[in-house]
Amino acid sequence: MHKDPVKAAHEPILEVRDLVKHFPLTQGILFKKQIGAVKAVDGVSFDLFPGETLGIVGESGCGKSTVARLLMNLEVPTAGRILYKGDDITKLSGRALKAVRRNIQMVFQDPY
Repeated sequence: MHKDPVKAAHEPILEVRDLVKHFPLTQGILFKKQIGAVKAVDGVSFDLFPGETLGIVGESGCGKSTVARLLMNLEVPTAGRILYKGDDITKLSGRALKAVRRNIQMVFQDPY
């Protein structure tokens, strides 16, 4: 079944909803006990439509690179959804993930 091209142009290519990534802080060598968490990303949501470019800007350490790694499925989100063309990419692996990664590009800018 083919999608209507006019309708598809008005649907987001990328939908991010309530994206969260917390990195656990642990204590102990043999028996690691979680004593807290670093909240790298906490509740990010946005839509990206065909023909748009998204720029994420912020201070050092605010979670920009973590969001990029989550979008590329290089990190697993603690919570939230990432839909690429309607498919939840957080559930993909193998060939399906490789195919999606071919269509998503991150450009990191060196401030110097």
